[in-house]
Amino acid sequence: MIKIFIYEFRIILCKIYVPVMMVAGLAYSWYLLSTETILGVSDTAPFSGWSFGKYLGDTTLISMLITLLIIAMSFSERQRRAGILTDVTAFPPKKRILVRGILTGGFFLLCTLLNLLMGCIFLGNLFGEIYLGSYLLDWVLICLPCALLLTGMGMLLGRISPVLVYVFMALCLLTAFLFTGPGIDINGASYFVSMPDKLAGLECIETPFVISAGYILTRCVYLLLGLGAYIVIDRRSGRIRRKDPG
Repeated sequence: MIKIFIYEFRIILCKIYVPVMMVAGLAYSWYLLSTETILGVSDTAPFSGWSFGKYLGDTTLISMLITLLIIAMSFSERQRRAGILTDVTAFPPKKRILVRGILTGGFFLLCTLLNLLMGCIFLGNLFGEIYLGSYLLDWVLICLPCALLLTGMGMLLGRISPVLVYVFMALCLLTAFLFTGPGIDINGASYFVSMPDKLAGLECIETPFVISAGYILTRCVYLLLGLGAYIVIDRRSGRIRRKDPG
């Protein structure tokens, strides 16, 4: 198991473009913090849960695209030929899927945790206060459903064709820019822009940070879709294994 984990780690993440894309994503995160986030969203404070949620949602979209690109490349023809080494072993396909899910999901979560840390440091140094509880709630609701959805759907589609992973990337972009308001976008950023306007009273006071039941439901749906993709992969792998005469 450990040898397969190290092997998959080397062929998936030990590529020069992986740290380059990670650094580029962090540079974009810093740009958002110093331009959009520092102004606040929907007349809320820059260090509020609303502004931080929008920041996390936008940076999560970039992390999703980077992770999906890595997944697509892991199913390229070159990587398929390299995977023959594990195909001829007795290592179960289900466990290999689990290993790849852990690696790509772990990479995605690492990227989002770095964004979380960068945001906390930036706002803490600039304004002298952060609301860690709200920030962590934002991170859990945005990033955990995305982690399961993009790794599950990415590997399910990649096993069919890497092209479908790129189609899924385009779908993520479409939901981010077309679905605004109720938080239907996969990266979950639009909710933190639209909801403060709906909750704002007549007085010019800070809009209280709350998470609606509808938004939680939407995130749970994406979570379940990701789990469903893993179940489909598991069953398909089981059928392939049973048909294997060896």
